[in-house]
Amino acid sequence: MANTRTPGPSLTSIILATLLVFGSAEATAAGAHNPPQTATVVLILDDMGNSRALGLEALALPGAINYAFLPHSPITTELAQTAHRLGKEILLHAPMSNLSNLPLGPGALTARMNKHEFLTTLRASLSAVPHVRGINNHMGSLLTQLREPMIWLATELKQQNLYFIDSRTSPRTVAESTARQYAIPTLKRDVFLDNSLERDAIAAQFERLILMAAKHGLAVGIGHPHPETLRFLKKALPTLADRGITLAFASASLPPIQQH
Repeated sequence: MANTRTPGPSLTSIILATLLVFGSAEATAAGAHNPPQTATVVLILDDMGNSRALGLEALALPGAINYAFLPHSPITTELAQTAHRLGKEILLHAPMSNLSNLPLGPGALTARMNKHEFLTTLRASLSAVPHVRGINNHMGSLLTQLREPMIWLATELKQQNLYFIDSRTSPRTVAESTARQYAIPTLKRDVFLDNSLERDAIAAQFERLILMAAKHGLAVGIGHPHPETLRFLKKALPTLADRGITLAFASASLPPIQQH
């Protein structure tokens, strides 16, 4: 009987198999050090402009963070200029009337205003915040439910090429839907970080924000320059990259405009 020994693998196949093994191991190692960026968080810090110390501490946080400034506040101009120099993104935090009749401060947009009063106040507030790219609402649980003033807002935003972020201080808000109807680039708030200033509560809300971003690809969180919030964010923000989360400016995260 003839000897029918099965031929061994060729040198070429051995080399290819070795390259595949090492290539796979190298890719795995690279992935361990540089996890893919799979989700985006837009983080906005509201109520900027009242405290120089807390404002500067907020501006020192790392990454692409958005800062919403109250109009006509004592140091809004100074801090907004600093934010711009640091490469941060700036919004007008526009005061709007609320259901609880809480005081709003200068620049308030109220349900009692006619169109001329509304637009005059809004334009003055926009002029008071240097380098503004967009608007979100401060309070507004009443005004954001009213369609007519939200139409006035949307038409002015379109004229000035600004975006809008609905802080969603009321579940009955029509601000986002009205802005979209008028083809304004728009996002909405998903999570408030610091309704409670307990560290565990802030941590839970931050985790909720990350989980929403991982699930949907994008989530918007709003916090404030409270000492407790800033202390937490200093430690938490540097961990995001290792969790596959990218911080982004609002202007870079806006969905495509749907023309109606």
